[in-house]
Amino acid sequence: MTNIIQIEGLKGHTIKVLNDEAERNHVSRNALLQIIIENFATNLEQANATEILLEPLQDVTKQLNTLTHVTTESQHAISHDLTALKNSIEQLIKYMYDDTIG
Repeated sequence: MTNIIQIEGLKGHTIKVLNDEAERNHVSRNALLQIIIENFATNLEQANATEILLEPLQDVTKQLNTLTHVTTESQHAISHDLTALKNSIEQLIKYMYDDTIG
């Protein structure tokens, strides 16, 4: 069984380009059109696959951005706590060795 697609409405220039390309590649115009259409269909499938994969990748990127933000905030809080701890230790040492206090 032969699959047939009839194309109407092509411009004369388009037909000339197709004829020239088919002749240059030593194939029939039908074979050239088959190659073009099959390549187009393959590209569509790949584009759809890319689109399907894009959403999960965007989700992963969003999660990584959230993780980075939370990590940065956590590091800032730890830095603040360590500074407060350092100041407290310095104050304790000062009280331990300063005879004028107390």
